[in-house]
Amino acid sequence: MASGVTIAIELNRAARGLEHYSFRGEALFSAIRAIAFGAGLYRSLGFEFAAAFAVLLTVGQMFAYSRGMRPALDYAATGRPRLTRRHAWGILERTLGYTVTALLCSAFVQHVNHVWWFALRVGLVIGIVTGVGVAIVPMIEYYANNLPERRLGVFGIGLILCGFGLQSFQYWVALLDVRVT
Repeated sequence: MASGVTIAIELNRAARGLEHYSFRGEALFSAIRAIAFGAGLYRSLGFEFAAAFAVLLTVGQMFAYSRGMRPALDYAATGRPRLTRRHAWGILERTLGYTVTALLCSAFVQHVNHVWWFALRVGLVIGIVTGVGVAIVPMIEYYANNLPERRLGVFGIGLILCGFGLQSFQYWVALLDVRVT
């Protein structure tokens, strides 16, 4: 959620044709994303690994921002998937950066099993998700911007009904006496 929200804020600014945020704002977004990744790793690898990962990630993302690598790089809402050469380099750099960060944190904490395999998994998952997101998000935005009002209304009603259904789920579980554990 943290990555999605912070990236959406940055993409919204780019879509409106505004300049990117100040370095302090971008540092805040980097820290939020890094803390979210650290929180995701906390349960399986412990606080030391998660904290070290978050700190190194924040520093690495701030370095990338200083070099012009940001989520809104070459942003354009188009009707088809789009991947530029700068996007491809960014994906490669991010994959390598996350892999190296995981290796450094593993060396620091020294209780991670299969260090290389874990680091490669972290790097590849982030790289693949980034690549898919970079290529598809502008297409989704283009589709949402060009959606007829009636269809958009039907989609909104569908989301509301899904929300009602999810909200009532807990009551159905209690009413039907379903064992959860």
